[in-house]
Order: sequence, then C-alpha cells, then structure tokens
Amino acid sequence: MNSKTHDTSDVVAEIIRRVSRPGPTRGEDVDWTVASEAYGVSFPADYRAFVAAFGSGSIEDSLSFVTPAVHGEPLRGDWVSRISEAALADSTLRHWSDPAAGVHRLEDMLIWGTTAGADTLCWVTTDPDSNRWPVAVYKRVDAGWSVYPCGMAEFLLRLLRDDFEEWPLSDISLPDIPVPRFLHYKDQAAARGRFEDPWA
Repeated sequence: MNSKTHDTSDVVAEIIRRVSRPGPTRGEDVDWTVASEAYGVSFPADYRAFVAAFGSGSIEDSLSFVTPAVHGEPLRGDWVSRISEAALADSTLRHWSDPAAGVHRLEDMLIWGTTAGADTLCWVTTDPDSNRWPVAVYKRVDAGWSVYPCGMAEFLLRLLRDDFEEWPLSDISLPDIPVPRFLHYKDQAAARGRFEDPWA
C-alpha cells in the first residue's frame, strides 16, 4: 500500500492552468459531510478541490469525472460508486497487469472516472486516510488492472504532462491536444439539447 500522503498544494491550480474551461459552469458545491455519511468514507482533499474547481464532466470527451450522489438532483447514472455486483462476479475482470506492484480487492475500489476507451478509474479505499488512497485503473485494451501510488489530481496532472513511462489509458488521444478542454456535464447536456455537438 502506498504510504505517501498526496500533496494537494498547487496540483489543482496547475490543472486549471493546463485545461481550458469554455463552458459557463464552474465546479460544484458538494456537502462533503453528507457525502461521507452516504458513502461511509471521507473523500480525498485533492478530489474535493478538483470538484470545487471543475465538477462532474469530461476532458475532450476522453476522460470523464463523477461526483458523489448527494446533490438532491435526479439520478444520472454516473456518480461515484462501488464496482457493480455483475463486475465483481466476472473473474476475467480480476487480472492485475503487474502483480508485483500491488494486487487489491475489487470490493475495495471506489470509481471516480471513466474513459472513452471504456477504462475504469478508481481509488483503492483500504487506507483509513483517504489522502493516501492510490489510483487503480482497469485498462480495457490490456484487460487488466494497474495501481499508481498517487492521488486522483496528481494522476490527472501526470496525464496532462504525458508523464507516464507507459500510457495508463486505452485512449491515447489526450497527449496530442495542446490545451484540452473541460466541459461540465450540464454544459454538455445544454449543447445536446440544442442538437449541437459539445465537442465540435
């Protein structure tokens, strides 16, 4: 298990500098006390800072982020969640690409994002200090899990910097975009309501 507490200082600020936010919606105000009670965990500080700045949405329709289901809004079907019972029952989804780097129980995963390549982005929630939770990625193209000893925001920043020896996602388009755009899910829905492609 990763023993490093993920430093949130300046990480989200650098993400903001690197990502364009052309839509009008800026972040979400989550009651984190209610969220913690609903999920039985305290959410990491870097994730809370990211949600305050960005909220639920996507970067370039490639990388999507979700928030806890505690807003009092109609359920959208894309909230922070545990891995489904159907996925837990599928033995083919329990392969770890590098067992020496860490093998974790899928029951301990909490999903915070997905990708256009059908990857799943999670925290491993076994450490009582959520700021120490590592990121686990199910990379669909490799049909296996990998674990990264960093928090959600640092993981995203490393993606934006193209700072992985081996690209951790199935979709390889992000490093080719000089200034990727983030669109909140509300802005994407508004564009589609006007029969427009939000990413055009």
